[in-house]
Amino acid sequence: MGQKILVVDDHPLMRDAIRSTVAMLEPNSSVESVASLLEAKGRLREVPSFDLTLLDLGLPDCNGIDGLQALREEFPECPVVVMSAEIEAGTILKCIDLGACGYIPKTLHADAVMNALRLVAAGDIYIPHQALTAAKNGPKSANSALGRAAARSTDPRDLGLTDRQLDVLRLILKGFSNKIICRQLKLAEGTIKVHVSAVLRALGVRNRTQAIIAASEIGLKLSEIDCQPSG
Repeated sequence: MGQKILVVDDHPLMRDAIRSTVAMLEPNSSVESVASLLEAKGRLREVPSFDLTLLDLGLPDCNGIDGLQALREEFPECPVVVMSAEIEAGTILKCIDLGACGYIPKTLHADAVMNALRLVAAGDIYIPHQALTAAKNGPKSANSALGRAAARSTDPRDLGLTDRQLDVLRLILKGFSNKIICRQLKLAEGTIKVHVSAVLRALGVRNRTQAIIAASEIGLKLSEIDCQPSG
């Protein structure tokens, strides 16, 4: 079964291009498009079953990453991938920090955009190289932590985590907050905090943004981390 995808972009040609690319990658997918944040919110309220939102940062009715923040706050269970002409590393890292599960610059060549969307469709996280470089060149503690994580196996089960901690890792990589993870796994917030700390230690990182970047670097796939039944 194909995915249900919402494209949020005020440029008709870009919306058509994204629709065509998604159709080539997943012919059975359903793609809808809107031109503003207001329309996106309305559609997500009407149809809460979208599997993915592709969001442009340059919408006419919001200021840059404010649109991403608004969607993550109101619709935290719908994954968001940013597609933007903005390529500044700080903006990219901020979007990841706010819960985006990927960032695809519009400046990429068509083939590269297709490959990035293919990675996202497969459950991977796409972060452009300039953001990874910025993270590596950041504070020494963060740099060494990412280096330790990058040396690990690409199999998430080799991280030494329990099944429940793997559940938490999967949800962190989808950009979910502790509150939403509590709801998803039906666990107390204190328990989730303990699991999050264990996940960060296993990856050798200090925060969620570094965890997502580290997972991207070592090629962890969300699809390989199957959530266990709640209870």
